[in-house]
Amino acid sequence: MNGEELMESIILCGGAAKRMKPYLPFSKAFAEVQPGVTLLEYQVKWLSNSGMSRVILAIDRDTYTSLRAKEASLLDRITCSIEEERLGTGGAIKQAIELVDSSSVYVMNVDDIIISKTYTPSTLLETFQKNQGAQGSILLTRTQFPFGIVEASSDRVQGFKQKPWLDYKICSGHYAFTKDGVRKYFPQKGNFEDTALQRMAHDNVLHSMELDGDWLTINNIKQLEAARQKLIEQ
Repeated sequence: MNGEELMESIILCGGAAKRMKPYLPFSKAFAEVQPGVTLLEYQVKWLSNSGMSRVILAIDRDTYTSLRAKEASLLDRITCSIEEERLGTGGAIKQAIELVDSSSVYVMNVDDIIISKTYTPSTLLETFQKNQGAQGSILLTRTQFPFGIVEASSDRVQGFKQKPWLDYKICSGHYAFTKDGVRKYFPQKGNFEDTALQRMAHDNVLHSMELDGDWLTINNIKQLEAARQKLIEQ
């Protein structure tokens, strides 16, 4: 990313959110995460406050119709890349990248929230200044195992660990890509996790950095309630 370029971002918010139904009868992008603030509005504000000059929504037609009905005021602050048919995450990004003017773009899932005193999207975008030939970068984080661990020897229980932190790093759902990288590696239709990222890693053009902060993901009602509580405490 050149210093003269504006920072641009893409939010993926075209998922069906089937695991939230029937408790949430609409897209989780419109779920309230703070009093009077939806998840989508929170993320748009987070990006804007982080220095993003442009926010592009990769959004399907049905969710866009709901957006116009539920949060029309947001339309003045965003640009929409509308999928007339579901393209998958990879296809959605590849379509939206044609609206990007800069040579690189920040990409994130609408349901992955970052809370950090030190991290900003520009940090990940700097990958392309620091690493010649880089086409993408992933923000990594740690997570907890969702169940308690039983420590046993033979038929004797030695102890328990309640939801321990895993040693593995996982993807936080926040990325940075060059426009050329998206055009070269991303599929016209389908996800990019099993296709583009694998090819980029194979070609040694995919980088990463570890998050210094908290990561909240919202894939079910329990996680939505936990995110609400965490954000209210901020």
